Amino acid sequence: STQSTGDDLSYPRCYFRLFSPCLRARPASHAMMGSRRREFEHSGPPLTGVLASDLPPNIIIHNNRLVKREAVVNLSGKVKRSGLASVESKTRKHCEELKNHVLIAFIVLIVVATTVSLAFVLRPKNDPRSRPNILVIIADDLGSNDVGYMGHGDIRTPYIDKLASSSILLERHYTQPMCSPSRAAMFTGRYPFRYGMGGSRAIYYGSKNGLNLSEKLLSEALNDQEKNYNTYLIGKWHLGFAHWEMTPTRRGFDYFYGTYGGSTTYFDHMSYEGPRSGRGYDLFEDRASSSGTGVNHTVVQDPSPGTFSELLFTEKAVQIIEESSPSAEGGEDERPFFMVVSYQNPHAPITPMEEDVQQNKHIANENRRKMAAMITSLDYGVGRLTSALEKTHQLNQTIIIFLSDNGGHLMMPNGLSFGSSNLPSRGAKCTLYEGGVKTPAFIRIPHFTSGQMNSSLKYDGLFHISDWFPTIMRLALLDPESLTGPDGKPLQLDGIDHSEVFRDLLVSEEARAEVKKPRDHVVLDIDPVFDQAAIIQGKYKLIVGRAAFLGFDQVYPLINEESVEKSDLVLNSSFYKTSPDMQTQMKRYSEVQEEYRDNTSRCRSLDCMSQQLALYDLSWDITESYNLSWRWVAETQQLYSLLRQYSNSTHYPVQPLYFEDINSEAKTEDNVWTPWLSNDSVV
Repeated sequence: STQSTGDDLSYPRCYFRLFSPCLRARPASHAMMGSRRREFEHSGPPLTGVLASDLPPNIIIHNNRLVKREAVVNLSGKVKRSGLASVESKTRKHCEELKNHVLIAFIVLIVVATTVSLAFVLRPKNDPRSRPNILVIIADDLGSNDVGYMGHGDIRTPYIDKLASSSILLERHYTQPMCSPSRAAMFTGRYPFRYGMGGSRAIYYGSKNGLNLSEKLLSEALNDQEKNYNTYLIGKWHLGFAHWEMTPTRRGFDYFYGTYGGSTTYFDHMSYEGPRSGRGYDLFEDRASSSGTGVNHTVVQDPSPGTFSELLFTEKAVQIIEESSPSAEGGEDERPFFMVVSYQNPHAPITPMEEDVQQNKHIANENRRKMAAMITSLDYGVGRLTSALEKTHQLNQTIIIFLSDNGGHLMMPNGLSFGSSNLPSRGAKCTLYEGGVKTPAFIRIPHFTSGQMNSSLKYDGLFHISDWFPTIMRLALLDPESLTGPDGKPLQLDGIDHSEVFRDLLVSEEARAEVKKPRDHVVLDIDPVFDQAAIIQGKYKLIVGRAAFLGFDQVYPLINEESVEKSDLVLNSSFYKTSPDMQTQMKRYSEVQEEYRDNTSRCRSLDCMSQQLALYDLSWDITESYNLSWRWVAETQQLYSLLRQYSNSTHYPVQPLYFEDINSEAKTEDNVWTPWLSNDSVV
């Protein structure tokens, strides 16, 4: 609402009340007149029995009071000259006083903010309060064109966008092409092909394999020598659960609430993948035992049967945030939290809440509209987490990282469309094209800026998902170089610390102009069995063998077509033209997998692969349409040689595609998934 000033200028009401005396070069307004009236209305006592003829010339009766003649305002709204001069004089004085008060308040605010920030940063490192909270939010299969701040506007994500607006946006954030390998890379700080999790393969229900126990996880490293953090994992684990040793609370997390597997239904929390084991319930709450050798395991009973998983995960994370507040009852534990909120959204099955579908009625295509609804739910979750941090006064003491584990899932070879979009990149989840491995990601670091950041900053250097391990360690005031693995040997990380880069970006424009980019290249994958490998150095990207998993060599579907799954771009792709039946291809892959397993002397280098090469210049060919390997021979050879060096350390894949342990069917009578292997069976 506004209030007129009398000279056709309108100001917000709160502004008018505070600053109206400072408005210059304007006629006497009704507000000023009213103020002047109030001044002289209280200049004398009420009059009774006094006649005007009895008064001196310079005194008159006004509103039953004695006042000086020059103070009277006439009916036209004009003040006599002597009165106007008095008003202007007092206005100038009031204005100067107001300016001084505002300036003093501003200086005090800056001093307080700086003092709080320095007190936070300069505390001794062994003081738990010196370390920031760390919140990592992982979206599942979120396409680069599926989020507002990166997309073209058809999917609205106001809460994610608001968070991104005060963050560093990572424009070249690369992951693995599929769920489990990406999560493994983030938690270990190492390329997954080094410990048998390379390739486009996830750990499916019933598999006896998982993330190798010889790998140290970030959740363990944060508390390597002393208990520095309270660690939480909310949501999706997807790194194996055949044995209790593989579960989150035996891998460094104090608390876990979520699903062991990678693909459960959203409303009844049942696994839906796997050709043999069938469906099983997968929603658990685990607490690490005080001895560190056991798990307090609880099957979660849905408090309101049919509750959407995002609501459950968000509610639990908000509860932890509130309990972590210094002002919370019983909050004597001053250790900060490291919490990973790993949402299912928008991973298949695409079954959104109806209220979220209604929020996206503007999208004509049904598949795209349902996908948008899944992302709307994700966005609300992010908004609630941010709000909880703000309400508990922890927002500016919490580093927030947002990322997707891989690119958006566009379409299955059987024609089923998921409605995601990675425009303008080529490819999707399960491919080594940009659409499969370059994902949305940003980081908000408030204690470098005292929480004051008016717009986002962009970082265009290479960043791999494994870089989060050492970067988070440094931001937590811990040294990743001092870490040792379970074998007692120094930890050999592939991830590269970017904390100084982020600090330089945030501290000043001068430092920003000279920021160094520590990562020279990224190895996207090496899988000699499945015949796919890729590496990026600078602007060049080399793909060896096949870029796509199970024929997902697709150009993005046109999201504005009435029938996305019938897009000509997809029907004319190499899969539909040349690939055999999907089941036949899967069977052959499994046979090769077993041969590879049994023959340890089998070649594990690039020599095992087809020598089909594709070199792309990503500085202009963002759709990866022009193979330049025939033209830029030297660049191709350089990248191939670099990739070969890494391939010599490739470990055979531990996860056969869709293979299950026959004993995994030994679930409880209630059809609930639970670890089934004994100690001597753990990989």
